[in-house]
Amino acid sequence: MEKTVTIKPRRSVSAKLRQLLLKKHNHTCVSCGITDDIVPLELASIVPISEGGDFSENNFTILCPNCHRTFDRQPREHEFISFLSELISNNDSYKNVQIEPLLGKNTRYRVDLIVNRVRQNTKENLLIECKSFLIRGMARSKGIIEQLKKYKEEYGNCQMVLAVPGTLKERELEIFSTENIEVWDLGYIANNFKPQIQNASPSYYKTLFLTQLHRASKSTREEELIDSLEKCPSGRADCYVYQSLVGDILEHLFTPPLNKPIPELADKSKSNRRDFIMPNYSDKGFWSFMREKYGADYVIVDAKNYTRKVKKTEALQMANYLKSHGAGLFGIIVSRKGGDSAGCEHTLREQWLISKKMILVLSDDDIIEMLMAKSDGRPPEDVLGRKIEQFRLSM
Repeated sequence: MEKTVTIKPRRSVSAKLRQLLLKKHNHTCVSCGITDDIVPLELASIVPISEGGDFSENNFTILCPNCHRTFDRQPREHEFISFLSELISNNDSYKNVQIEPLLGKNTRYRVDLIVNRVRQNTKENLLIECKSFLIRGMARSKGIIEQLKKYKEEYGNCQMVLAVPGTLKERELEIFSTENIEVWDLGYIANNFKPQIQNASPSYYKTLFLTQLHRASKSTREEELIDSLEKCPSGRADCYVYQSLVGDILEHLFTPPLNKPIPELADKSKSNRRDFIMPNYSDKGFWSFMREKYGADYVIVDAKNYTRKVKKTEALQMANYLKSHGAGLFGIIVSRKGGDSAGCEHTLREQWLISKKMILVLSDDDIIEMLMAKSDGRPPEDVLGRKIEQFRLSM
């Protein structure tokens, strides 16, 4: 007797959401301003659905076909420099914009932007370094600081500025503030160059920043989850509250493309109970790569609401869950303070070298960084990719 296989239809954007967005943006392309009576307008997702984007109003905007193609293409750093220089040039508080000037005599440097800023009847020179990616860690932050200091040494008296099209964490902002470096992140640029953004030439970055400006003043789902995480006490008493919260966060970040987390699933012997298993049937993007290269047929997750760092015991427990003939070889331990640099780190290396088991340990900071990335319109998987990259390159 033949079995009947039912294929569920792929979820699509509702007509109600489309009409809501068209009305919100006055039936015009957010980037170039063309109206839908001239060109049929399209919905564009800020975070692609295949990379974890959701079907909410905040994750979609309205674009014409030409701007949609530009937006879907991965932007280059020089495009961010060009976009920012246009905003600055059209703001009366800034004069004499220099794009990629050369500095130095014995050693030559190419700076992204040098501009004069007039503020409260005082003039100062700004030396601006643009990065189209997240700062991603202390080592990268120190590298940027050293780079800006070298530029300043050659140029002379000036205010150092770092510009990024994303949101930096408080800890990262403090690092740069301590070194007297201004940070122009997504929120700063959106708030201080609003008229210039609205009148800028069509580009990926114009669409990104306009989406930021059009967001409602109410808190986002990401902000709500961050607030819940920060208010959840660490320790045994709240372990189930934390576990439930981790499940909500994982679902928000990665579903789709991953399937919804399956909670507290044990193997046949009942000896191994995994907090969450997320089936991975993705056929493209980051999760397809993880399945092909790291055996992530399923993503195994353990949530540890510890007051201490994860040690060797917890790493071995996760390793015991991972089986090539079972759920796969990729696991994530989510804990408040991450893993220790002794037993845990050594065990993670050992499991990779001997058994090809890839285990990541995520702290509160990592979870918050992924939620902020999703809020900004960037794939939260970038944080996981960076941690794997750091781990592999340290071997």
